[in-house]
Formats: sequence, C-alpha cells, structure tokens
Amino acid sequence: MGFKFKQFTIEHDACTMKVGTDSIMLGSWVQTKNAQRILDIGTGSGLLGIMLAQKTQNTCLIDGIDIDAAAISQAKGNAKNCPWAERLTFQHTSLQHFAFGKGYDLIISNPPYFPINVSANKAHSAQSRPNARQTIELDHPTLLQEVTKHLSASGQFCCVLPVDVAKVFIVDAESLGLYCARELQVQPKQQSHVTRLLLEFSRIKKAKTCGKLSIYDHLGSYSEKYIALCKDYYLNF
Repeated sequence: MGFKFKQFTIEHDACTMKVGTDSIMLGSWVQTKNAQRILDIGTGSGLLGIMLAQKTQNTCLIDGIDIDAAAISQAKGNAKNCPWAERLTFQHTSLQHFAFGKGYDLIISNPPYFPINVSANKAHSAQSRPNARQTIELDHPTLLQEVTKHLSASGQFCCVLPVDVAKVFIVDAESLGLYCARELQVQPKQQSHVTRLLLEFSRIKKAKTCGKLSIYDHLGSYSEKYIALCKDYYLNF
C-alpha cells in the first residue's frame, strides 16, 4: 500500500528510505517563491519533488536524482500517476556525475547523515540502505560543494538534519559562501529536546529567522503548528 496524500499517492515499497516525517515537514516548509528550476538530491520515491510540484507554477521544472536504480524506477511511476507528470524528471545518477545546464533556483535534499557504521554495514547484505542513511556515497562537504556549483546566484538550498550534524554542516556551508537564512527547530513533543533542524541556505548573508515546532502536543496528538504546516498534503489534516 502506498502513502496517500491529498493530491497524490507515493508508492515506496522498492525504496530503502520510506516516506517519513522529515521529508514531509521539509517539503511543506520550503518556500518555492517563483522557482522555475528545482533539483531534489537523493529523491528516493520522488516524494519531495512531487510535493514541490504541487505548490509551484505550471512552468516550473523539477529534476530528481538518486544512486538507487529501484528508487528512481519507483519515483518515475509515482510521477506518472500524479497531476504534474510533465514537469517531473527523475534520473539514476550520482550528484557528482549529474550533468546540469543552468543553475537551479531551489535545491532540496533529505541527505544521508549517520557517520559510516562498519559493524552495522556487515549486517546488511544490500548496500542501498546504508548508502541512503549514511554518508558513504555522498559526504556533507561534497554535497555542499556540488550545491554551490548547481545553485543560481539568487537560489536557495534547503535540507533537514539532526541537530548535532546540522551545527557542523552550517559552519561548512559558510566556508563555501552559503549562509543559513532560515531555520525551523523540530522537537517530537513540547517537553522533548530539539532533534531536527530544517535549514534554508542562500548565497546572500542576512539575519537568520528561526522558528520552533513540536510534532505532537501534550496529549500525543499532532500539534496545531504541525497540522498547519502540513495541511496541504496530509489526507486527514
């Protein structure tokens, strides 16, 4: 069974990384402005690309890339069955070998973030899941270097990362001329520590705007802020 949203369905049984809260929040939070070209790095099932197709102009073209051939095949199927198929292109390639033309107005990614775990990898005969979750094929410095090549002068780069990883990532980004302009701190519950940061980077240095969101309220239900953020997508919101 696929994951049903208000305007589309995502099949993800062939993907190592399933539809999850991180990507749904990121796709909901991203401001597309007047983007005409968007790149989704590590697209998996195509979820983020399709989410952004829903809220962009009908002239906006969206590319998704992934090193997992099975995921790209599923992303193409998901795109074919959504209302914006003609604006979505998915390609089986690494970011390092991706041939691109003009710069992108918006680049989005839910990137790998765990350090390489040798003992855990030995337990996985298939390599796709470690690649999807760990910084094996695409470490963060390489990701940032590639983003700077692909991003237009006025473009934005958005991603989601665990807090401890994000702190280093922000410093590394600044060293390449990408500055964090917007940040959303996410905690599972109001009493919990912040576990995730949604980040927006720009080549233009300006004062950073920060927000905070709890996914669940004190009763264990989705919080009002989370519902407001994701209401254009979640079937039951």
